[in-house]
Amino acid sequence: MLQGSRKLLLAGLAISPVLLFSFSVGPPQGRTGAPVDGGLTCAACHRGADVNDGVGRLAITAANYVPGVKQTLRITLTHPTARRWGFQLTARVASDPARKAGVFTSNAETQVRCGLVGTAVAPCGNELEFVEHVVAGTAAESQAARTWEVDWTPPESAVGDVIFYAAGNAANNNGANTGDFIYTATATINAATGGGPRPAITAGGIRDAFNFTSNISSHSWVAIAGTNLSAAERTWDGAIQGNNLPLSLAGVSVKINNKEAPVYYVSPGQVNVLAPLDDAVGDVQVVVSNINGDSAPLTIRRAAAAPAFFTPFAQNNRFFVTAVALDGTILGKVGVDPRARRAARPGETIQIFGSGFGATNPPAPTERLVTGSPALAAKPTIRVGEATADFAGNGNLISSGVYQFNVTIPASLADGDHAIVATAGGATSANTVFISVAR
Repeated sequence: MLQGSRKLLLAGLAISPVLLFSFSVGPPQGRTGAPVDGGLTCAACHRGADVNDGVGRLAITAANYVPGVKQTLRITLTHPTARRWGFQLTARVASDPARKAGVFTSNAETQVRCGLVGTAVAPCGNELEFVEHVVAGTAAESQAARTWEVDWTPPESAVGDVIFYAAGNAANNNGANTGDFIYTATATINAATGGGPRPAITAGGIRDAFNFTSNISSHSWVAIAGTNLSAAERTWDGAIQGNNLPLSLAGVSVKINNKEAPVYYVSPGQVNVLAPLDDAVGDVQVVVSNINGDSAPLTIRRAAAAPAFFTPFAQNNRFFVTAVALDGTILGKVGVDPRARRAARPGETIQIFGSGFGATNPPAPTERLVTGSPALAAKPTIRVGEATADFAGNGNLISSGVYQFNVTIPASLADGDHAIVATAGGATSANTVFISVAR
C-alpha cells in the first residue's frame, strides 16, 4: 500500500539532514515540472539560482517510437561548476498528460517509482511512473556534465504523441540543499510513420499452434508464419492489463474474419494469437498489421471446433502428449519430453490439455482471462489406441485457449505409444499425436 503524503515529506525535508542526504537515492515523485502534477521541480527542496538560469542545461534525447519496442533514452545535464547530479523523468500521453505512456526499466544508476506519493517501486501497473537517479548515478565530484541512459518501452499500440517531462539537479555537493541549480526539459515524440516493407503471411503459413493442422476455431492457438511481421520479439508478459489480453503487441495486431485476436507472441517471422470468439464457419481471412501497413489477406478454414492436443515435443514425426498425474507428476515420452518422469499407466486417471475444442457454457470471451473454468457445451470423444477413454463431465476451459480433460487411460492398453484422437463439433484432431503408456 502507498503510505504518507507529499505534505509530510516536504515538512520532513525542512528539518532533517538525513532526509536531505537520502535524496541522493532520488527525489519524491512528481518533481519533473509536469503541469498536470502541479509543476513541482527539484527546486521545491533545493535552493540556488532561478530554475533554468541559462548557465546550465537539461536535455532529453528520444527517437520516434514503434509501439511496444524498447528504446534507450538519454538525459543529459550540464553545468560548468556542478559536482553532483540528479534527475527525474516521466512519460505521458500528450493528449491526456495525466495518463502514463509506457514503462521504464531500472538499471544500476536508476530506479522506477510509482504514483505521486508513497515509496512503491516498479512494476507500477496502471500507476504513473517516475524514473530517477540512485546513489550510483549521482557521479559525485564529476564535472561539467552527466548523462543517464534509461530504457523505455512505449505502449503496445500507438497513442499519438508522447511527451517526456524531466527535471535535473546540478548540485554543488556541499551536503546541504543550498547553492544547487535546477533545470527542466520536455521532449515530444510521435509514433514512427513506418516506410518499411509491409508484413506478409507465408502461403500455407497459418496453422493451429499445437498440432499444426490447417483448421482453427474459437479458442484455438494459432501460429502465423511470414516475413516483416514485427520489428521485435516478445510475448505478452507485462502487456496484460487487469483481465484484458493485449490486442496489439509491439505494434502488431491480427484480425481473423475482421475480429481482433489477442496476441501472445510476435517476432519478425512468426506471430501467435488466440482465435477470437466467432460463430462463423467456413473460409475466413487473416490479416496481420503493423506500423508499415496491412498484410495481404490469407484465407483459412474456420470450424465450430478444431481439437488439438498440447504436444510440445516430437520424435520421428510423432507428436507426444504432455499429461499430468493427479499427484502432479509430469507424464510423457521419457527421453523426448525432458520434463516427463514416466509414461501414463493403464487404468490411471490423468490430466491432458488441448485447444480448439469448441464452445463453452457459459461462453467465454477470448479477449479476457478465463474465469470460472466453464465447461464445454458438448462432450467430445477421446480415443486412445482402439479404445474410447472415459472422462468425467465435458471438459473445461481452464485458461486462454487451454481445455483440460481428466481422462482415464483404458486398462486394456499394452505398453507402448498409442494414438490419441479427439472428435469435437464434427472435427477430428491430428492422427500424428501419441501418448506413451507403460505399466
